[in-house]
Formats: sequence, C-alpha cells, structure tokens
Amino acid sequence: MLKRIMLCLGFLLYVIQANANLEDFKVATWNLQGSSAANENKWNVSVRQLITGEGAADILAVQEAGVLPSSAMITERMVQPVGVGIPIHEYTWNLGTSSRPDNVFIYYSRVDVGANRVNLAIVSRIRADEVIVIPPPTVISRPIIGIRIGNDAFFSIHALASRGADSTAIVRAVFDYFNTRPEQRNTNWMIVGDFNRVPSNLQRSLETSEPGVARHIDIIAPTTPTQQSGGTLDYGIVGNSGSFIGTAIIASILFGQIRSQLLSDHRPVGFFVPR
Repeated sequence: MLKRIMLCLGFLLYVIQANANLEDFKVATWNLQGSSAANENKWNVSVRQLITGEGAADILAVQEAGVLPSSAMITERMVQPVGVGIPIHEYTWNLGTSSRPDNVFIYYSRVDVGANRVNLAIVSRIRADEVIVIPPPTVISRPIIGIRIGNDAFFSIHALASRGADSTAIVRAVFDYFNTRPEQRNTNWMIVGDFNRVPSNLQRSLETSEPGVARHIDIIAPTTPTQQSGGTLDYGIVGNSGSFIGTAIIASILFGQIRSQLLSDHRPVGFFVPR
C-alpha cells in the first residue's frame, strides 16, 4: 500500500511539473563576486538565505560563483556537449540535517579553471529534466548554462564586462537553441544574470539587430540599481521561440531575503508574479 501511495505521489509531482509555467516558479539571480570575502561563507550564509525560509527562490542563478561549499556532494550526472570544453556537474546540497534533510540541486560549470572566480551555477529545488549547455555565442564569451523542468527552461548568464558587448548574442543563442528544435520550440525560457548593460540599451540593440527575437521576449528588470556603481545590470528576459504572449512576472531587489552583509557589489534580484 505504501509503495502504491509513493508511486501515485511521484506521478502527481510529474504531472504538476509538466504543466507548470514560468509564473509558477520563484526565480532569483545574484552575482556572488566570487573573489571577495570567504566564498564558503557566502554559500553557507547568503546563498542559503535566498533559497530557504519565507519567499525562498525555487531557482537561483549564480554568477561569479567561486567554489562550491564543501558540503555539496557531487552526483554521477555530468553534461559535456561536443564542442563545449567546460562540463556541468550536478551536486546535491543538504540544507537541513542528516535526520531531517532539505536537499537542493546545484548545476555547476567551472568556467574559470584558473582563479575559480567567475564560475556559473544554478541552484534548483527540483531536479532538472535536462541540463543545457549552449556554446559561447562569441569567441570571447562564456558558455550559457541552463536547466529544463517540464516545459520551462532557466539560464544563468554572465555577459562580458565590456558593457555587455555579447548580451545581444546571448539572447539570440538561447532563442536559436529552441527555435532549431521543433519538439522544444514552444518551451518557455528565462535568462537571468549579470548582463553588464542597462535594460533599455539591450532592448534597443535587440530591436535594431534582432527584431525577430525582440518580438518573442520581454525584459524584466527592477526599478532600482542592482550594482553599487548605480547601474541596473542584473535582470531577466522571458521568452518563447515559438509563440510568445508576454508575462505577468516582475522583478525586485531581494532586500528582505538577505539578513547579513552581502559581501558583493551586486544585489540579488527576484522574479515573481505579484499576489
């Protein structure tokens, strides 16, 4: 009887995930500035606060992720597409105790094999159905990493520091990834991270150089600066390469989720539907 109940619950969870849409997820992004302060402490204190408690994110994209906490355990799952030299490894991270576990999944790309600073990661409450690696869209760009859960995909990106010169190419690469796969063309996707350019500038660039892509996306950005310099550089883009009808998702700085010193020059940004 217990086995039958567990099978039913598992099937129900699968149905819920398969029929979810982007608005059903609480998503966040944060540039951790991996070279500053104690990286282990950033994960165990600040990142933990973003994915636990009231208002916790279901999906957290991390840029400049540094090194993962030592308590994160690597699994056997690894993705390394042909032509992309940097693999993504899957980890589990128990935020609870051995008797009362509270596990999340981390998808980690060690982009910076030297300084271990500008690595990329995605933390997810739900194990990914698919792990996605899109090759760098320019010769000097970083890879684009993502996960798919049901019909929804989430990407963590870090555009070039030179005013986000490759951010338009990043959006185009994600659009093309689904547009060239008929079976996934109507996947809902969300790109979040550090674009290193203000949203209005990126919007103009897309409308000028990629009008076909621009018609299939919405840029979602907070109304306050996300970086100590005063710029709004961290935000999200929601899109669908097949049929796009817009979104009710908004963005906001997550002041309330961080109860300790940020130890980064970027502020975490959350994406959600107002209730």
